Amino acid sequence: YTTKIYTRSIEPSEKKLKNMIRLKFSSTKNKHMKLLLYLVVLISPIALFGQNYKFGKVSVKELQETVNPIDKSAPAAILYAERKTKFEYTESDGFYLVTEYYKRIKIYTKEGFDYASLQQYLYYDVASRKEEMLFVKGVTYNLDKGKIIKSKLKNSAIFEERLNRYYFTKKFTMPNLKNGSVIEWKYTIKSPFWTRLSEVKLQYSIPVKKIKTTLYIPEYFHYNSYPKGYLHIPIENSVKNREIFFQVHLNHENTLLKTTKTQSTSAEFQENIYTITMTDVPALSDEAYSGNIDNYKAGIIYELAYVNIPGSTIHSYAKDWKAVVSNINNSDAFGNQLKQSKHFSDDLAKLNMGKNAVEKTLAIYNFIKQKIKWNGIQGYYTDKGVKKSFKEGVGNTADINLNLVSMLRASNLEAHPVLISTISNGIPVFPTRAGFNYVIAYVKIGEDEFLLDATDPLSLPNILPKKTLNFRGRVIYPTGLSKWIDLFPKKHSIKKTNINVVFDGTRMQGNARTNYTKRYALSYRKETLNKSTEELLDWIDENLEEIDVLNARVANRESSNKAVIETIKFQSDTFNEDINNQVFITPYLYLQETENPFKTEKRDFPVYFNTPWVKVANINIAIPENFTVVSLPEDAEFGLLNDLGYYKTTYIQQGKTIKIAGTFAINKPVISAENYQELKEFYQKVITEQAKKIILKKL
Repeated sequence: YTTKIYTRSIEPSEKKLKNMIRLKFSSTKNKHMKLLLYLVVLISPIALFGQNYKFGKVSVKELQETVNPIDKSAPAAILYAERKTKFEYTESDGFYLVTEYYKRIKIYTKEGFDYASLQQYLYYDVASRKEEMLFVKGVTYNLDKGKIIKSKLKNSAIFEERLNRYYFTKKFTMPNLKNGSVIEWKYTIKSPFWTRLSEVKLQYSIPVKKIKTTLYIPEYFHYNSYPKGYLHIPIENSVKNREIFFQVHLNHENTLLKTTKTQSTSAEFQENIYTITMTDVPALSDEAYSGNIDNYKAGIIYELAYVNIPGSTIHSYAKDWKAVVSNINNSDAFGNQLKQSKHFSDDLAKLNMGKNAVEKTLAIYNFIKQKIKWNGIQGYYTDKGVKKSFKEGVGNTADINLNLVSMLRASNLEAHPVLISTISNGIPVFPTRAGFNYVIAYVKIGEDEFLLDATDPLSLPNILPKKTLNFRGRVIYPTGLSKWIDLFPKKHSIKKTNINVVFDGTRMQGNARTNYTKRYALSYRKETLNKSTEELLDWIDENLEEIDVLNARVANRESSNKAVIETIKFQSDTFNEDINNQVFITPYLYLQETENPFKTEKRDFPVYFNTPWVKVANINIAIPENFTVVSLPEDAEFGLLNDLGYYKTTYIQQGKTIKIAGTFAINKPVISAENYQELKEFYQKVITEQAKKIILKKL
């Protein structure tokens, strides 16, 4: 049999509601009429003067507002934002999501123009199903001599751009923007992917006057919900009945003929309604070392756990990690790709892999880095497939790193894929498939664990691209088990600088040699790898503003397994100052820490350094024979609690040479918000110490 389904809400009809009101009024006695009139008069001002958030009802008062009353420094503010998400049904499409968005924004300054643009990401899959952005409407409002001027968003100003195999965007910028403008837009997203219920966003980098979200979810769909951020999120729950009408086509056969009979029936289900309303939501702005600030903005993440439609088998999606891993391992674009190895067997046999497991791992890792180039597309499902990408020499992250895992396994190494959510994608904290967007390789050799990403030719084992350093990844085993693994490096990245300068009484001239290891080296290579000798000199000179770089050379820019070594010759008159026949010298020269990156009084989210690090400075300053040292700064040594970081500096005079030795270290890649105040004070203390002067006097 076949079925046809229609849905409707079971609510009093408009006519019945009018009749109910009419009956109520007809039964009202005269003695109650005065009270009724009083209530009407009392309620009327609320209706008259309350804020109107209907599209097109922008007021003169909103246009006249010059600063946000809650946050006077805000360049813009969201006056109102609303979202409604519903499940609709058609016979051809089945269930699908319809989400209506509406937003009204006030622009206070030119910096607020950035908030007058929208970029909506839309998903589509290999079955040619895709999300659609419909009914786009936008208006910019300006005030001119007391009159409201409207500038409509034109269809020709809405652009579509394909990002990769799975995503495209639609984007626009509102027209005729000025200081004081109010803009509003609304649009609808139709999506067949009810497994991808988009995040409910409740906080932004600008303040929000009022925001409202309503979700209508049939009882068949069971989502796990996870609030994020540091604000209380009030959720009102209610239930409404909906009715489904079925048209059932029954086939009847007897000895004479075959007939089809259509029978209509109906069934009811409950619809769960979740309503969130918040007012005066403060802005959460980006700060130094904040990672992805969106991870800490108030909101709710939804992940489909399972679908239970009467008469059908329960389908599990992300009920627990076992269900998640089962879905991924059974996918043709993931688990089945790891079973393929014939396409690289000849190349593997020819590789000079050395004798031990570490040498084998490095040989295969370096081979894949050279063999397959990354096409810039992220994902943990393959794009072309491991076989085709290996043959063509290009692929997405999964094409490359699943080839790497397969080749490592074929060499009898314990290797497994690791699912990752990049920094820009958020932090997966619950069983999820949609929460990941990247995959790397994991290798276990004895007690040692190695993380490998072959998409970046400059990366090294356990030195991953910065975008992937997002707390933890999920190791996926072929047995269906999985586990979390830390992604941050455990060993310090080191920047060590040795400087020898001669002070002639007027200026300084000298040489400096800096060694960069691990993440410092990776960052240096990314910045300079394709620069010519002349471009490299200009780049170094621009980055060292306080000195004139006379010449420079850099070793090991292309040898990723070695430290980068930068050697420069320089001169400067910036670090010495004559005051009352004395010379004051800045001992740390251009290495001096001068600005505290931590400026806010309070911080609710962690500080991301992404790696433990050490900065070492050894500086020798030779002074002229006709100068004497009046005073040197005192030695200093202090640290953070729980060995999170430390600072040490010493000053020694040996004849006419002053020797400065300093170490500044952070021992954890991430420092929690509860240690923020101490960290801020620690940085300020370092700045204060390095600002102290060496005092000389001419004989």
